[in-house]
Amino acid sequence: MLLHTENAIMNKIKLKTVLFLLSASLLSGSFCFAENPPVAIDKFGVIESVPAKPGPHWLWVNDTNFISFSDGRAHLIDGDTGYYFGSLNTGYVHAKLVLPSHYREIYSAETYYSRHVGGTRSDMVRIYDPINLSLIDEIMIPNKRATTIPRTTNNALTEDARFMSVFNMTPATSVSIVDLEKREFVGEIELPGCALTMPAGGQRFFSLCSDGAALTYVLDKEGKLESKLRSKPFFSVDKDPVLENGVQYGKLWLFPSVEGMLYSVDVSEEKLKFPKPWSLLDKNDRSEGWRTGGMQQIAVNEPHSLLYSIMHQGPAETYEHAGPEVWVYDLKTKKRIRRIVTKRMALSIHVSPDDKPLLFSLPETEPTLDIYDALNGEHLRSVTELGVTPFLMETPPYN
Repeated sequence: MLLHTENAIMNKIKLKTVLFLLSASLLSGSFCFAENPPVAIDKFGVIESVPAKPGPHWLWVNDTNFISFSDGRAHLIDGDTGYYFGSLNTGYVHAKLVLPSHYREIYSAETYYSRHVGGTRSDMVRIYDPINLSLIDEIMIPNKRATTIPRTTNNALTEDARFMSVFNMTPATSVSIVDLEKREFVGEIELPGCALTMPAGGQRFFSLCSDGAALTYVLDKEGKLESKLRSKPFFSVDKDPVLENGVQYGKLWLFPSVEGMLYSVDVSEEKLKFPKPWSLLDKNDRSEGWRTGGMQQIAVNEPHSLLYSIMHQGPAETYEHAGPEVWVYDLKTKKRIRRIVTKRMALSIHVSPDDKPLLFSLPETEPTLDIYDALNGEHLRSVTELGVTPFLMETPPYN
């Protein structure tokens, strides 16, 4: 009886083992039926590189990984095919990469802890090779980098890509200036009552302030503070605050507001100018409760002078909610020309910078990238299982 029981158990174990190995083979693709051709198997030890010249539809997708903050990533995708080139590990509460116009290097302000989720903190600017996606160097900075909900305006470069400005919040606000040529931390510039950092041409940056003003700060040839200039308020913080994820359109920075206005900051001259804001909504839109929404709310395509904005319906406090539509505006006429109904609720959008642009959309509930023809709104393809919580997007420069 005991022998019979042992034989039965062994037979069950053997059967389960066979079934497990069969399942594993099917999943891995190494098991082939006679009518199917052999399946290619990846080889170990092969290191591939990314083409040296970016395509116009390449896209970096920044993944903050809200499920595990210490494991941020940045993923590189070809929007024309959905091909996944690879990724960079970017540490704790990753915000965004900084991509210089020469694109010989990639810069990223990052934070790490000695025990992964605790221990000694180290902040740094890491420098990556865009072809091999490998680490080149790192520059230590003060442990003050803002680890908040990421913004497209957390970090910036001077026009010549010599100096990088990294936004800090402790909660006092400031920026750390890094010399990327000498590979060294230059110093810290205080931004009392102001936040974030945006390039303003030359050696200038500007920040948005708590009273609705803008603070410009200029670096000298060594990266030290040369001057500061604070403007008068150009928007009302109480009645209609702007959303911080601005985009560049030529010499203008564009910012949507909670109430659906579009504000501009003109950085073409030494002193900032503020053109008259205009409405993204008509009377009927407002009566139906439409407003700008999402996290990366707007995007611009310069060759066609088009502005794209996520739109949803809801009260003022829903200004960060995802939306079912993307509205398209002609920036020359300041008129809406198209409404695109997205495949999934859009939380963040980005548009490629070429004359045959793609519209990229990240939904709020799943790690998927939806890709559309930006001129007619046709859904072209989706890239699924893209990281954990992809959040912000940017395109590499191309010629």
